[in-house]
Amino acid sequence: MSYLLAPLCIALAVAAVSYLLFFRAARRDAAPTPPASLVLRGVAYSVAGVLLAMAFYPLGPWFRRRCRPRPLPRPPMPAGAHGHAAAVDGRPAPAPDQSPALPPVLLVHGLYHNVTAWTLYRRWLRAAGFTRVYCHGYSSWRTDFGLLVDELDEAVRDLVAAHPGEKPLLMGHSLGGLLIRGWLADAANQKLVAGAVTLGTPHQGSSLARLGAGSLARSLTFRGALIRNLEACEAPAEVGCVALYSPIDNMVVPQEGLHVTTPGWTLRTAPAVSHIWMLWDRNTARLAIDALRELARGHAGGACGHARAARECAAAAPDAPEAPGAAECGGNAEGGRDADRAECPTARQNTGYSRA
Repeated sequence: MSYLLAPLCIALAVAAVSYLLFFRAARRDAAPTPPASLVLRGVAYSVAGVLLAMAFYPLGPWFRRRCRPRPLPRPPMPAGAHGHAAAVDGRPAPAPDQSPALPPVLLVHGLYHNVTAWTLYRRWLRAAGFTRVYCHGYSSWRTDFGLLVDELDEAVRDLVAAHPGEKPLLMGHSLGGLLIRGWLADAANQKLVAGAVTLGTPHQGSSLARLGAGSLARSLTFRGALIRNLEACEAPAEVGCVALYSPIDNMVVPQEGLHVTTPGWTLRTAPAVSHIWMLWDRNTARLAIDALRELARGHAGGACGHARAARECAAAAPDAPEAPGAAECGGNAEGGRDADRAECPTARQNTGYSRA
């Protein structure tokens, strides 16, 4: 019985402390304070979300082996009786002359979590037609933001190599979204992908980071050095980028920390749920999947598709603010792999986010 009480006590403590600080910060802001009933609902969502995260967490190593990007394309499969490729991993492969309509998706989890964070999203994405869904995992301990951006760079390039001629979509929750933004800070990297969606990402950091365990967590303080360096050197987004946030997110305090100011990003409001419950909420997932579809459609529409996708996303949520100074639609010509790997001198020199 004590084994069951311990996770419950941890979940209750996390929810109580985070929402007390959330409510305190909300009362100081000029924006209207959320009603107490909504905050109490957020507490319930937080407890349930933390319990689910702890329950699935031990399955991380097995889950990661099944959904990580392959570093090289799969070898050609022998033709079957009807001239189609043989099944791979128990699923029928498409015919050689057919290609999936929607691009691959790479999911990046948040701080202290692992790839099991995407247990339901993988299913929902596949049901929506995104049949090639991969997860990138990393450790939250004995590392720093720059090293994690480098690891993400390797994962994205492995995925691009596994699907030549296609540009994947990226989606990250919490710190995972900030890692994606850090990777996109290099304008050359933006040529490799079709767009990105973030969920509950502390784009300006969080004051709760001071309570975190480990140097990585503490580096995510609100308007801290990491955020200032990132904003000082990152390139405007020339691919579609959408940031979804919950109005009662309990891990990003103050709420301003959820607002991205990078030119080219679109900010959209998600359902009022807790930070971690965004990973288990079907309505949030629908918004995220709709955003991925718009980005995929816009990218397929031509070089200026990313701007059109951003406008369509904004039209779908007219009350949501848009990041100021959205980038003009520019060229998106593809170069070779060597050109894509070229570094952004400003980003690399100013931030040290790369070992290169």
